[in-house]
Amino acid sequence: MKKRDRLFAYGISRLIKLLLLSCLLIAQSGYAQDTVSLKTVEIRTNKEELGQIGKKIEPIDSLAKDQNRLNSIGDLLTMNSGIFIKNYGPGAIATTAFRGGNASQTAVLWNGFNIQNAMLGQSDLALMPSILFETIDVEYGGSSSLWGSGAVAGSIHLGNKHLFKQGIKTSTHLNRGSFGQMGAATSFLISKERFISSTKLYLNNSVNNFTYRDTSDKEKPFKQQKSGEYSFIGFMQELKFLIKTTQILTVNAWLNSNKRHLPGYNLQEQTKTYQKDDAIRLTGNWIYTKTKFKSALKAGFFKDAIYYDDSLTSVSSKSKSNVIIAENENYWEWNKNNQLNFGVNYTSSKANSNNYINEKTISKTSVLVGNKFSLIKNKLIAYTAARIEFLSVGALPLTGNASINYKPIEEIALMFSAAKVYRQPTLNELYWLPGGNVRLKPEQGYTLEGSVNCRKQIKKMTYFMSASIYSREINDWILWISGSGSNPSPINLQKVWSRGTETTWKINYNEKKWKAASGIITTYVLSTVKGTDRDNDNTLGRQLIYTPRYQVNANFSLTFQKINLTYYYQYVGYRYTNSDNSEWINPYHISSLRFNNSFTSGNTKVVLFVSCNNLLNANYSSIAGRPMPLRNFELGINLQTGNEIKH
Repeated sequence: MKKRDRLFAYGISRLIKLLLLSCLLIAQSGYAQDTVSLKTVEIRTNKEELGQIGKKIEPIDSLAKDQNRLNSIGDLLTMNSGIFIKNYGPGAIATTAFRGGNASQTAVLWNGFNIQNAMLGQSDLALMPSILFETIDVEYGGSSSLWGSGAVAGSIHLGNKHLFKQGIKTSTHLNRGSFGQMGAATSFLISKERFISSTKLYLNNSVNNFTYRDTSDKEKPFKQQKSGEYSFIGFMQELKFLIKTTQILTVNAWLNSNKRHLPGYNLQEQTKTYQKDDAIRLTGNWIYTKTKFKSALKAGFFKDAIYYDDSLTSVSSKSKSNVIIAENENYWEWNKNNQLNFGVNYTSSKANSNNYINEKTISKTSVLVGNKFSLIKNKLIAYTAARIEFLSVGALPLTGNASINYKPIEEIALMFSAAKVYRQPTLNELYWLPGGNVRLKPEQGYTLEGSVNCRKQIKKMTYFMSASIYSREINDWILWISGSGSNPSPINLQKVWSRGTETTWKINYNEKKWKAASGIITTYVLSTVKGTDRDNDNTLGRQLIYTPRYQVNANFSLTFQKINLTYYYQYVGYRYTNSDNSEWINPYHISSLRFNNSFTSGNTKVVLFVSCNNLLNANYSSIAGRPMPLRNFELGINLQTGNEIKH
């Protein structure tokens, strides 16, 4: 074992011991005080809840969502999670580097459906406004048995959980920011005894001519981005029907159209590069519930269209993809301590592109069987599952997982999970011309993780601490490399070992007029090439590109009555830009300050806000050659109304 690996293992053991000791001390200190009993863990019979057994789950809190309503999911997760977001700039592409994985190894799910682009195998988080979703949960660790291909490093769950009999509610958001940024969104909710309708519209555009600092130019370091304007518009409609007390039907539609001018590598150059991203997402879900049995029929249709044009180089690309998903989920409580779940999924993906010879299709049928166990009066909850997929192209992946939640006392929860994970090659990796490789095998591997959580309330203070350790090995890692010709091609080249730790520390203070909250999230990721099929490969033992070894996110919030002030901070360590680690981007520190003031008049609530982003005017970039804006500002207003419906 190498010295750094021994140090890594030693540091992990010390971290876990420290956290366990802290949890025990907090738990013991509260026995003489008035304590608030925490809820017994309740796992409902659906895949979202089953996926949380043995896993670290990070829900984005309501304050963070409220302060980032007109920002993208990528911007929200950047400052409020342990995920590193590879951001190419405001309005540009934003993807994940999750636990040392790439963007194709993170599943993004809306209402339980995987919405990654079928051709690219990934989702652009910059095109997803956070205002559309009431729940945004980050699930750490692989779970291919539940979510299928792509759920290797983790998953992001987006959705809304509307309740019946809530009345009529409206909300309008308006904001204005630096660089000509303007945003508007409105929502209208009708929630009756047996019917719910939720309508949301949003618009966001910007000239995006931000100022940045070019350190290579000593005479004129301050420069302005050109050709970076964008315009995003979208619509979401959700309908929910209570047919009977045992049956619920939901129908959802999400449409968006996004236009972006893409700046060149030199952001000062005027370019004519243009990209248009359109998406149509339709889902339906019928749920039937009896005392000990639950069944769901789900269907989804997802259409993506990407148009790329560069008139200066005469490069033009048109790509369209359609995905159809049909799924049946069943849950049966066959005794008081066991719940069996089983289901089948059919997915068909089709794509057309001027970079394909003709239309390409991949279809698969998946069968899932699992069982949840409840033991020791629900103090121990375990879940095991297996999934097999029958693919029209390629291998036959078999995945599975075993996970445990154990609460020896109310204040402490211990979690463990082991899983086999995989990722099917994307349509572009198989068929793109030039370069596609139809002989690619799926990425497959194993992941292990363990976590400890401690939560305690003592009088007006609430403490929460968590620590996680994980290890993941992936074989047949797909990598695009240059061959004998000038065009790169994907091959199953490497074995990659990712391991690391994550900690979360939160303290909340709450009294009638004053509230204070603070939180710190730390991540350590060591993701290196463990094996390769190439001789004399200088990437062995090297950190993967754009995978920071260290990252810290922190926030502090102070609320007095209806006035709130929140400070956000982020540190991101070195990121290597080539596979032999000879070149890198320097670490950066960024922070922001947000101020909210709300007041109520009748049934109307008004929230005024102002924010300062990059408070300390840091000169930084997430991706090489893509500088981020210097200090900038944003202000806006939010109007909310609500009326109860009389029955």
